[in-house]
Amino acid sequence: MHAVDMEALADGATGVVVLGHGSRAPEAKGLLDWVAEKLAERLQLPVLAASLQFNQPTLDDCCHELAAAGARRIIIAPYFLFAGNHMQRDIPEELSRLRQELAGTEIILAEPLGAHELLVEVLASRTREKTGDDSDAGDVLASFLDAGCSTCPPLPQHPIEAESFEIIDSLLEPDDSEDPEYQVVRRVVHTTGDPSLARGVVFSGAAVGAGLEALATGAGIYCDVKMAAAGIEPTASARGLDVSCLVGDPATIAMAKQFGITRGAAAMRLAVERPAQNWSADDAARDQSADGSGLDGAIVAVGNSPTALFELLRLVREEGVRPALVVGVPVGFVGAAESKQELLASGLPCITIPGNRGGSAIAAAIVNALMRLSVKARQEMD
Repeated sequence: MHAVDMEALADGATGVVVLGHGSRAPEAKGLLDWVAEKLAERLQLPVLAASLQFNQPTLDDCCHELAAAGARRIIIAPYFLFAGNHMQRDIPEELSRLRQELAGTEIILAEPLGAHELLVEVLASRTREKTGDDSDAGDVLASFLDAGCSTCPPLPQHPIEAESFEIIDSLLEPDDSEDPEYQVVRRVVHTTGDPSLARGVVFSGAAVGAGLEALATGAGIYCDVKMAAAGIEPTASARGLDVSCLVGDPATIAMAKQFGITRGAAAMRLAVERPAQNWSADDAARDQSADGSGLDGAIVAVGNSPTALFELLRLVREEGVRPALVVGVPVGFVGAAESKQELLASGLPCITIPGNRGGSAIAAAIVNALMRLSVKARQEMD
């Protein structure tokens, strides 16, 4: 069974392969397919399940299938407990070959499951099932889910995260660790594991203030790709904020074909045409009587598609669209640096990382940092 929407890959989006060991036991493949399906629902990304041995499809099969469907980035999520021989030798060797065969596709290997509080809680839940003491299992697991998401942790802060930030502070030695811009930078470093990015994040003068003001008024958050939206949505939904992405909308697909543009650019046009409250509505439900652009006053997060950012800037210049804040960090070697340079020159409130670096995880980290700052400001006012 494939938990995949291949249509979502036509604009060079990201695909995921859940990689298991494989087994002769008939239920093994069904379990891995179930994991892939649930992961696809959680991430809102195309996900395939692959096995190293005994079962089909293989890692080779899945990577070629995703690349043929249009994926330009494939993340391999190993369903392994620790970094044994498979993780250290067999999988890297196969990925090295695949990177040569699929030269136009970036292939990234994620970390194995490893030591994680959530795994301990799963074991605790299984134990409670046998002892009959499962009264607090759901509440405890929910608290760990809230605290364990590295790109979107709601308050209160988990002790592991707090320790991570202490390490980051010791490396970066900020003049003021409470400075709002530093709070954003620190979360970017935390998400990427790359302290060098602290020197790369650029803020326009009013960026943080504009973002906080927009969040305080319940502004919508629009993302260029589903991965960015998936990273932001858990934190946003807890605060009653709407997160949308139209890259897979049928109207986007039709518009991209009609005008010969990318889905990222078409989705940005569609977001402008639709009132923010109806970003995800179909044509029959859309309220065409609303005034203004669906992106006016919104926070726009671009983490993947330079063409989406270029189109947004064109809409600003030519149609008077006025987002409250643009988080513009598209990644790549074609158009990414140029689109961010144009963003900085636009005069819009913005947060960006000049050059080729960026990505959806960084876009999500920046928006989540702003949401945490917004919550903190509200708590201080109360």
